Amino acid sequence: MQKFFYPRSVAVVGVSEDPANLAQGIVANMLHFKYQGKIFLVGRRPGTTFGLPIFPGLADLPEPVDLAVILAPARVVPSLVRECGQLGISRVVVESAGFSELHEEGLTLEAEVRAALKQYGMRLVGPNGLGLVNLELGLALPFAQMHTFPWPGRISIIAQSGGVATHVLAWMTKEGLGLNKFLSLGNKLDVAENEALKYLLEDPGTAAVYIYLEGMQDGRGLLEVAAKATKPIYLHLANVGPETAAIAQSHTASLTTDERVLEAACRHSRIIRVKTQSEFLNAVKLVDQPPVNGNRLVVFSRSGGEAVIAAYACRQFGFTLPPLSEALVQEIKERSRAGVIHPDNPIDLGDIFDLSVYSDIMAAVCRDPEVDAVLFHYGPIAEFEQEAAHEMARRMVELAREAQKPLAVTVICSPDEEDYLRDTLGVPVFHFPEDAVAALAVSRDLAARGEILRPPAPPTVPAAATIAGTLTGPNPEGFLPLAQALSVIESLGISLAPWQAAATPEEATAAAGRLGFPVVLKLSAPSLIHKTDAGAVELDLHDAAAVQNAFGRLAQLARSFLPPREAWQVVVMSQVAGGLELLLGARRDDSFGPVIAFGAGGVDTETLDDVALRLAPLDPAQARDLMAETRVGRILAGTRGRPPAGLDSLSRALSALSHLMLQFPRIREVDLNPVRVFPGKTGLLALDARIRVDG
Repeated sequence: MQKFFYPRSVAVVGVSEDPANLAQGIVANMLHFKYQGKIFLVGRRPGTTFGLPIFPGLADLPEPVDLAVILAPARVVPSLVRECGQLGISRVVVESAGFSELHEEGLTLEAEVRAALKQYGMRLVGPNGLGLVNLELGLALPFAQMHTFPWPGRISIIAQSGGVATHVLAWMTKEGLGLNKFLSLGNKLDVAENEALKYLLEDPGTAAVYIYLEGMQDGRGLLEVAAKATKPIYLHLANVGPETAAIAQSHTASLTTDERVLEAACRHSRIIRVKTQSEFLNAVKLVDQPPVNGNRLVVFSRSGGEAVIAAYACRQFGFTLPPLSEALVQEIKERSRAGVIHPDNPIDLGDIFDLSVYSDIMAAVCRDPEVDAVLFHYGPIAEFEQEAAHEMARRMVELAREAQKPLAVTVICSPDEEDYLRDTLGVPVFHFPEDAVAALAVSRDLAARGEILRPPAPPTVPAAATIAGTLTGPNPEGFLPLAQALSVIESLGISLAPWQAAATPEEATAAAGRLGFPVVLKLSAPSLIHKTDAGAVELDLHDAAAVQNAFGRLAQLARSFLPPREAWQVVVMSQVAGGLELLLGARRDDSFGPVIAFGAGGVDTETLDDVALRLAPLDPAQARDLMAETRVGRILAGTRGRPPAGLDSLSRALSALSHLMLQFPRIREVDLNPVRVFPGKTGLLALDARIRVDG
């Protein structure tokens, strides 16, 4: 990546003298931002533009170049890339469109380009993008002319969409946020987000990274890169929707949608998920501030109303407003002009016109170890105050920096003052109190995550050979029959309600006699997923006659509703009463890999929607943390005099599920619902299991 961002010379391929030529935009940007290296132009016809000669081919350049930027018709791009390889140009940026994003022919063109890259050992950014930018060097390769660009700073951007990136860059300029580097991924034919992120996390000029993606192929790889980060990473993945839930066939699948998996992945990493561009622009304003290391916030304001809004936002985002010291309260009272304001936190200073008081309060707050951050609503209310207000603001910023106290500022009454605070004092400025509090919350939450430890290698699953044999049974793809699924779960060491399989009424009656009444009968077949919905569960069977009659009803159901010639059997299980119903599950996400789910179970599990997710592997301690994220998990821990229920057994079962998913990649989903636990008891009983496997 270093060779992409720091080339000593660049060839722009596809330039002509036509004023409408798009490649001219690349040249214009390079000249506007004073690129420090050499620029060479290549086009089909010789000529001159921007005072630079246009050479007819790459082979005609007077000297070798480090980087070629191609903006030419897609059909000629493969031959141009091969020519770069023949000339020893190892880095290529392709901004042309017309590849896999458009039609099948584009896929063929991409395959040709990929073959050339492999043949010559080259690397490529694009196609169908805006290239890259490095303001340290004046390197600016987008073909869209960008006369107003963010000033050089410490924020870098990786974006799949050039349009989204230019929109963000425009608002970074407006908000006074400085850019360091920008990479437009386009179709990600070669260079993709994980490699680019790894580079930027090691880049000394970058202090924060914003990533905009519309698809992610290797989410787990992204997490591995991010685990080593000491810089904030803001991930904006827009193409996340309800599609997974719409096609889900199990409770676990419907509750582990793409959106939820992404949230879980980010929450337990160094990645901050942002859902909008404005959310990123607000959060990143604090990138040069010290981290917010707690929930205690002091707010002071010249407007009581703004203070009320800030207090509400603090409550929404989990901040507390600690009381002021008695000495500070007394000082504010003494210097209040009319004595009509009661000093509290938030501090309403609307009655104080001696602006030195503000600096004195700030000094006291900065000395207070019980304060984690400060929010100040600033604003001169008259022109005669402006000079004193500027001095007061300068002193407050100075005090905050000396004390390493995070400070966020909003401006009231006179928005023009934002420019002074932002441009002259270099302090983050927010338009509204809730925006500032939200940004402080992002800083606090990231600081609270601490070091992300790489999980140890999971242990080998006990009885792995037995499980492997079960998975290679007569149903190689889809959902396993219930008896097979129960056998796998039993092999994991997860307790089940006693059960036996039966193929005839006589076998079912004998099994019920051995298990003891009452029992439950369940129809088992690969195509039968939701047995309760299909009426395929017979409850409260207290004698042999009831078992025989129930078996007959299930046999009739099988003949009527199952596909012709599909094998079926009946599972006889001891009926279990009482306890709390839970869901334990796992799903293999296409991007992030195995995901473990825990939550409220039973037939209403989707309606209750009380579930938490973690990526595998989990050890029992991490499983405990997972359970604590749910309402039902907090109930299990013991509330209002109720004893705890099954926490140790549940944590071991969740850990075992995570290891199962890692060791057996054929397994796509596991759904244990319901699992019963009993207050005051340590064990659990799984009453049903669904396992889906790939062929």
